[in-house]
Amino acid sequence: MNADNAYVLTDKDVNRIRSYVHAKYAAAPQEKRAEIVADAIKRIIYRGLPEFKADVRQRMTATLIRTTVLEQLRPVSRSDILELCRTLDQQDEEIAAPLRRWMNRSSMAGACMETANSAIAEDIPLHGASVVISGIRRKRLLLYGALSLSLLSAVLMYGWSLNESPSAPALLQSTTEQHQIEHAVQRAVNELPSELQYTPVDEERLAAFLKKRNSMLADPEYMDPIIAAAEQFNIHPLLLFAVTGQEQAFVPRSHERAEEIANNPFNVFHSWQQFNTSIKESAEIASRTIVRLSKDKPKHTDPIAWINREYAEDPNWSKGVSSILRSMMAYMEKPHDEVSP
Repeated sequence: MNADNAYVLTDKDVNRIRSYVHAKYAAAPQEKRAEIVADAIKRIIYRGLPEFKADVRQRMTATLIRTTVLEQLRPVSRSDILELCRTLDQQDEEIAAPLRRWMNRSSMAGACMETANSAIAEDIPLHGASVVISGIRRKRLLLYGALSLSLLSAVLMYGWSLNESPSAPALLQSTTEQHQIEHAVQRAVNELPSELQYTPVDEERLAAFLKKRNSMLADPEYMDPIIAAAEQFNIHPLLLFAVTGQEQAFVPRSHERAEEIANNPFNVFHSWQQFNTSIKESAEIASRTIVRLSKDKPKHTDPIAWINREYAEDPNWSKGVSSILRSMMAYMEKPHDEVSP
């Protein structure tokens, strides 16, 4: 799965919608155009969700708009949806069955393009130059209350007026501009203690540690996405690798299904057998989960034990992760002449 396949709503989709609305409703007030774009974005996200009941999809759409589009100012990815699905009751077959079907889709790219095009062709109201937006439609936009709509409209309207500005929100920029902005953005804020937040590591030494364990994760195609996710979500890279050590013993090459396990060594969504994706996506989902579970930790509670309460059913999971993490940190801190090749 490549990066393009992982997105339900991309910056290109938003730009396509904005261009269409701008051409169709050039004479309309800016506020009206923003409302039309906002409605189309809502519909695209809604259509990209698993086929849960309408009220569940509406709540999820509102949450994704509030957290991803508004707060983080970035596209909505498949992993955003998967992480949000973790908060649902997966024992409920009305949740589990649609989620399984959604996860088993062979190609997200076609679905994303079809969804975006459908939103433009069918979901943008075609009421002529007057651009009539009914009171009912306005109410439907208020999925998360008036504040969400106000914020979304403000973000979109800001994009209209700053089309050529390098400081415009990342969601409204070209792909190249977005990558440049993302590179400069500060790492995510989370509630992990400072010692578990992101810090650069000696990647050569980390690779040596993994190679001593015959780990596939020593290869750049696996190690790099894990480190990238750690930086993006402000998590110490060794914590993510320690999780893979606890879950899958760092994925030894000798395992007959090592290449499959390496796609999801964090066992997100139960296991690598049930959810076999890409290392990039599984690392991002694991990172989002760790950030979410680190919130509201009671004082004097071990942070990894606090994460354990939902990440794993085994109550001793945190002990294993903590032990592996200590071993990794000790190895990384050894003087060079004490580290055997």
